[in-house]
Amino acid sequence: MLIKRNLLSITIILILSGGMFNSTLLSVEEAENYNNPDYEILKLFTSVYEIETYVSGCERAMYENGQFYNNSDILDCKNNVTMNFDEKMDDFEKPDFKFFTIENTDYRAEYSKDIYEIEIIGTYCENTDLSDILARDTECENRKISRLFMTQNIDSEDWGFAADGFQTTNGKYLKVIRP
Repeated sequence: MLIKRNLLSITIILILSGGMFNSTLLSVEEAENYNNPDYEILKLFTSVYEIETYVSGCERAMYENGQFYNNSDILDCKNNVTMNFDEKMDDFEKPDFKFFTIENTDYRAEYSKDIYEIEIIGTYCENTDLSDILARDTECENRKISRLFMTQNIDSEDWGFAADGFQTTNGKYLKVIRP
């Protein structure tokens, strides 16, 4: 069962990490039968920095064993996001550009298929006025913002993500790192 501290954890993941993804655009026809973690990330996090993205993300949150949150924990998560969204977004130093890497860990949780590790990288720049960019007087630095894990539930085959991490079947714990 999820304890209250995990609700804050999922709120932080959703608010600070969730909306910061870029990837390849797909046509509607391509997307209909697309079963790939890159696309699943985009489906879950389509509107950067909008509360609706994070509230709806609660429905895809998973426990450490790869099962989805139960209805009670989904409601708690949504309430927590709603109450904390503005404050968390104001406290977050937003990068100028956002990128992510995705890699199959070849690990599984009790109720999951392969678990994918997603590292979110933010690019922070100084002197971002157009004249500075054109004069090549802009300095940028890349920083890892966070690390998330996504997988498919073994029974439903729906994609979800770890609230705190996944406990793998071979005993390794894949811990979420928040910004």
